[in-house]
Amino acid sequence: MNPLVVALLVFAFLLFLGMPIVFVMTVSSVSYCLVSGKIMFLMVVVEKMFRGMDSFVLLAIPMFVMCGEVMNRGGITTAIVKFADLLVGRVRGGLAYVNVLDSTFFAGITGSALSDIASLGSIMIPSMEKQGYDKDFSCAVTAATSIQGPLIPPSIPAVLVASATGLSTGALFWGGAVPGLMIGAGCAIVIFIQGLYRHFPKRTERIPFREAVRVILSSVLPLMTIVIIMAGISSGLFTPTEAAAVALAYALIITTFIYHPIPLREGIDICRNVLLQTAGIYMIIAGATTFSYVLAIENIPSKLSAFINSFAHSQAMVLLVINLILLVWGMFMDTAPSIMVLVPILYPVATGANIDPIHFGVLVVTNLMVGLLTPPFGMALYTVQSVGKCQMVNLIKAVFPFIIMNLVVLILISAFPQLVLTIPKALGLC
Repeated sequence: MNPLVVALLVFAFLLFLGMPIVFVMTVSSVSYCLVSGKIMFLMVVVEKMFRGMDSFVLLAIPMFVMCGEVMNRGGITTAIVKFADLLVGRVRGGLAYVNVLDSTFFAGITGSALSDIASLGSIMIPSMEKQGYDKDFSCAVTAATSIQGPLIPPSIPAVLVASATGLSTGALFWGGAVPGLMIGAGCAIVIFIQGLYRHFPKRTERIPFREAVRVILSSVLPLMTIVIIMAGISSGLFTPTEAAAVALAYALIITTFIYHPIPLREGIDICRNVLLQTAGIYMIIAGATTFSYVLAIENIPSKLSAFINSFAHSQAMVLLVINLILLVWGMFMDTAPSIMVLVPILYPVATGANIDPIHFGVLVVTNLMVGLLTPPFGMALYTVQSVGKCQMVNLIKAVFPFIIMNLVVLILISAFPQLVLTIPKALGLC
């Protein structure tokens, strides 16, 4: 039997059994080497695993994760929620719009959808229920708005795409800004339309002027995080990794001296959480690098490119095929392994069709973020179900209109690349 077929069958079987994806990819790669008789390749597999993790760009990931953890434990999440409530809390459906704004602001701190759900969901879902929203809708809004996080800079998936392709991390950061804001606006449109016939509640009491000033001042410093990151990268003062380090140092300073100092015990918990998340991502990168190496040996990227070009005779058709592959794949697999497996395969296809590399990178992240909301294995759905204690069937029904709106955004940024490329080009990043 063909060694690649054996490897793919092993991959599918182990994935079906529920084995962690890092072991699925590694065992599949080893099985290829054994069946093909290329025993010496086993040493290459080990070398590839370490080489995949040995990237300066990837050092940004643990620091962005820790920055979000520090700000969340330091009470900054609460300050951002109060600021968003001050802006839109008194309109009909105000708390739902607050949820959208919170995710927009928090996206500039963590760059992770699941971190957004874990931190903001524990605050917003009970608050929305208390004000009269049903649990399923509250959970659906929280999940739908969270996918802005990996698009609005900084973005952990963008770092992974940059690592896999060699593209500018700064250009990918800025390229995702408009699509991320479009997803937030799309969520607001869905809330507005549903509010026309569901009569959402609103906050009736006014916030005193002195309290409003205090809320604004307490939110300015956290929101400066994204300014520090993006201004530093755009000006060339920092690399993305250095920007992550500066952002982490800034978060530690403002939480320690201005907000809520983090006790030593909590600091240890933060380090443990960051270590576990980062180790998981790095192990996935290691496993995906070996699996991508096997696919490269079999010349799969070139074969796939030739196959797609055999029936997709225009750039629009190639974009459609790439989007469909990413959307379907994203329904079944998490973001990090999807990027590390699919990007090396699809990137040559995209460049061969003269698709702008930055446009391609942002489309990858956008598609996979939509996948986080999509059954049967959307991780955002399972995370928000765990936080909000809602029924999965009802949650899927409630999130469906948001998925439709996200697909509209995906179509728009696919058809009009300038929505992605205008800011990076204006800043001279691509």
